[in-house]
Amino acid sequence: MKKVETIIERIRAEHVPDFRSGIFDVRVETRDGRLVLSGETTHTDAAEQLLAEAGKVVKTGIVDEIVRLPDPALGAGVYGVVRAAIVPVYLEPSLPAAQISQLVLGMRFDLLARRGDWLRVRAEDGYLGWIHDGYVRLGEREWAERWERGSYGEPVVSLGAELVDEEGNALARLPWGARVLRFGSTYELPDGRRGTVGSGEVVDVDRLADRFPARGDSIARTARRWHGTPYLWGGVTMSGADCSGFAQAVMWMHGIALPRDSDLQARIGVPVDPGEDFSAVRPGDLLFFAEHSARVSHVAISLGGPLIIHSALGNGGVAVNTMTGELDFERRLRRLFTEVRRLLPD
Repeated sequence: MKKVETIIERIRAEHVPDFRSGIFDVRVETRDGRLVLSGETTHTDAAEQLLAEAGKVVKTGIVDEIVRLPDPALGAGVYGVVRAAIVPVYLEPSLPAAQISQLVLGMRFDLLARRGDWLRVRAEDGYLGWIHDGYVRLGEREWAERWERGSYGEPVVSLGAELVDEEGNALARLPWGARVLRFGSTYELPDGRRGTVGSGEVVDVDRLADRFPARGDSIARTARRWHGTPYLWGGVTMSGADCSGFAQAVMWMHGIALPRDSDLQARIGVPVDPGEDFSAVRPGDLLFFAEHSARVSHVAISLGGPLIIHSALGNGGVAVNTMTGELDFERRLRRLFTEVRRLLPD
């Protein structure tokens, strides 16, 4: 069994080096004199490789109980859409577990497995985690994809709008980036409820590129609108955001897709020389920082030159700092700084 455990760890490292984007939760045990491989994985090829290699070192036969995700037991309902304003994504299927990210209303996700009321999902950005099924609506693939594409109704994106019912009562408070469908003067939520805009603003998906172009000056203006947002680990909205959630949400409005975490974001774009006193840094560039090790653990958006805006515990939330400043926190940022990366074309 030790040999098989060694094989499992090697294959896990080879196929699923990062638990945030893949699953290989496989274990081995002895049952009635035979080795049993159980657990689940998103990588069918890894499971087949494990069975082949383990079969060469085990003479008593192997029982294959590895579930290939999505779990076939789910049937046709393997897709879903978020129906709550903000949905916490947890590391484990329980409320005391750590929040690792959030989904906002209208986002589509892939359902991989169910454990009671908890759903293991893959979000649009590829991030894996657990959400409670009370936050979502599940359905067949065709329905979920029609919602995502806006095949019926006109898809719009919220800039902090509030929907109200016929009596003027709040129906839904939509964070930035939430997606609903418009039918004339009414707006439909993923669960079928409809209302009108009582306050705030929505933007047609087709007009997002005009309103939020992929330009540095425009990204800087959008980022400044988040100023004062409190810091929240795993947060992605103006109600609370961490550093990478802030960067991801701002860039998404400008048509730039970023991974969820800062160390993953540091692989996007191209590195650039910041120049003396950060004079060569342009608005919309991303600055990265590392603490305790070489692994990136923090990200900020450039406002041009040494000015940055970021969600940081040192500021209590989203605020502006200067990389040439003399505040203790700004001195510390200089010590932790690793590189600048440019996502926008010249």
